[in-house]
Amino acid sequence: MSHTASSVRALRLGVVAVATVAALAACSSTGGGSGSTSHYTTTVQGDVTSLSGANPHALGKGLTIKMGLDLAITGQGAFYGKVMQQGAQLAANQIEAAGGPHIDFVIKDHKSGDASAGVQTTRELGQDDVHMAMYSYIGVLGSAFQGIKQYKILSLDGGGGTSTFGTGKPYFYGSRANAPHDTYAGVAKHIAASMPDAKKVAVIIQDAGAGYASSAKDILSTELPKNGLTLADFEVAPVGATDVSGAITKILADKPDVILDNQFGTDPGYFLKQLRATGSTVPVIGSDYQPDLAQIVGSGINGYTFANDFFPATAPANDWAKYFVDTYKEAYPADGNPSFYSANYYEDTFILWQVIQRVIAKGGDVNNPDTLLAAFTADPSYPSLYGPGDGKPYGNISFDPTTHSVAGRGMGVYQYQTASHSFKTLSEFGLGGSDFKLDQ
Repeated sequence: MSHTASSVRALRLGVVAVATVAALAACSSTGGGSGSTSHYTTTVQGDVTSLSGANPHALGKGLTIKMGLDLAITGQGAFYGKVMQQGAQLAANQIEAAGGPHIDFVIKDHKSGDASAGVQTTRELGQDDVHMAMYSYIGVLGSAFQGIKQYKILSLDGGGGTSTFGTGKPYFYGSRANAPHDTYAGVAKHIAASMPDAKKVAVIIQDAGAGYASSAKDILSTELPKNGLTLADFEVAPVGATDVSGAITKILADKPDVILDNQFGTDPGYFLKQLRATGSTVPVIGSDYQPDLAQIVGSGINGYTFANDFFPATAPANDWAKYFVDTYKEAYPADGNPSFYSANYYEDTFILWQVIQRVIAKGGDVNNPDTLLAAFTADPSYPSLYGPGDGKPYGNISFDPTTHSVAGRGMGVYQYQTASHSFKTLSEFGLGGSDFKLDQ
């Protein structure tokens, strides 16, 4: 559904109290993190229930719901923890202002993927009777799975999805495509269509366990040949590595035509900076983009290309997405446009609110973990910021009941334009490279 600029503004639910923004501590008394979140008061002038597809008869007004946020509050990925937290808090503020429950975030710090911290923080959430949570780093690289199951914590990971090692884990669901694995089929088609002379593709991938790297290699070994390409050097780099010169030397020795940089966080910045310092001009397709990459790479970030299920903040696909972008920029003006991490944790908060509404509508107990899981899985399809509305003010996200990953997700290859601080879509595709379209 499309609207004029004036009608979109009317749908923005009147966040007219931006002057009341105040920085308040966001860590609960049980929280392990040391971050903070912006809180602000909204005056609702529209209908958030219609924008987000909520049930106006089961909003949960007057309830207080504990919800865990197990994020990178400190460490190398703290930037991502901050924007994830901001997206979630923005959603919580809007939900309460629209007549929903008060969401009490219990914030934990997994210290940017520290496995022992993931075990401890999950135990703390469980002991605090938290039965809904949002994670990042794929359930802290798998360390949280046992605790999530033990304490029955319905958990969403909008940062990394399920990856390959989180599929089918009890109570754990990935709310984004599994980058880079899910992008490979589309990326192979993109290379073949846009770089017809390319033959050899090298890879550097983040070390998230042997299964993570080996499954990526298996997929590439299948998808690249379908498009006349071969897999060249394949390097695995430690998470958080700032010196990957050794890997770069090996990659360049194999003379690839394209390099896939399948790292996340600030790691792609260090790789690209060191690669360009060698004088190499080999095209690079990454898996991640965040504004802090420019601080590391410098002018070399212009034209940076990456593939994932990117949230197009400069061209939102539906009315709810437009509302999110506008209100995020008002709440956090220093950030500019929100990233897909902010968008995903905002959306995940609304998904969990949808679960609460389903339980309320059936007269169930919102503090019963089995009831929450049953409500989530009964119809694992939810309104989304992603995708066109097709007559509704929101898109759709659905979860595969077996893999616990997204059942369908739009992805693409995008290029950062420094001059306009915007992104150019180079190609679009779905899971398995379906519906591939070259936009150049």
